[in-house]
Amino acid sequence: QVYQRLHNNFIIFSARDFPPKMWMRKWATSMATPHHFRHFSTVLSSLVNLSKHPIHDSKYAIECANLMKKSDGLCWLNGFLSDEGIKTLQQEAHSVRPLCYHSQDSHNVYLQEEAKDFPKDHPRNILQRSTKRLVAYDQLSETNSLRSLYCDPVLREFVRNVLRMDELHMSADPMNAAHLNYFGEGDELGWHFDNSEFFVNLVIQASGSGGGFEFVPDSRTESDPMYNLVSKVLDGKTKPHLITPSSGCLLIFRGNKSMHRVAPVENGERITAILTYETKEGAVMNEYTREKFFGRKISEISA
Repeated sequence: QVYQRLHNNFIIFSARDFPPKMWMRKWATSMATPHHFRHFSTVLSSLVNLSKHPIHDSKYAIECANLMKKSDGLCWLNGFLSDEGIKTLQQEAHSVRPLCYHSQDSHNVYLQEEAKDFPKDHPRNILQRSTKRLVAYDQLSETNSLRSLYCDPVLREFVRNVLRMDELHMSADPMNAAHLNYFGEGDELGWHFDNSEFFVNLVIQASGSGGGFEFVPDSRTESDPMYNLVSKVLDGKTKPHLITPSSGCLLIFRGNKSMHRVAPVENGERITAILTYETKEGAVMNEYTREKFFGRKISEISA
């Protein structure tokens, strides 16, 4: 039930409650001071349901951070996008779909090379299947709404506060910064642990059936890969948590210590956007992963 908790009881102050430009100074200070913006960017106010999810308010970010802590590292915000936002992002996602690259990969849960000192049927080496289609950040036009939403400092600051991080930056990667994932019937994202500490996932279009997000909280530690638990999950003996995100929801998840997957899509198409934020400025993905995801080298980016 905790994943389905809704947040509606907030007061949004008017610009006249604060002197001009005060919000900029306040936003740069500690979260201890409430932050209220004088105005919002057009893209933010048109895409995000700010009455339900007042991401400009630090009190709301604190509540989401507490929810994430209680919810096994998952912050699940249903109805994050407005109806108009869902419509706009779906239309734009469909328009650029012909540009997508079909990524198919076999990998183990740990996203590492095969460990020769373990048999192939050991949980360290058992292969998972991942197949999806992707449109990269450099393939989105400068006026693309997803691109504008990703660049909005209010959203980035909200994510930073939810994750309780000292700093958070936009990715410097020309392809991976914000990209679209398309999961058609039979497509899936196999069981894995993330290399990054967290991800931000915006569900633009939910599939008709299948395509649920499954995860097992605290399924490894820094010192223990917890092979026994991983084996039970892969064998179906341990049941994962399952959520079925609807169109327009936002997921913020700490996936480095909790194995997770996107179950096979059974009907329809699941379209999501991955918003890549980094704790260190200037970070980019490695070329091996880039070619697996986008089928191109950095020297081949679009003009």
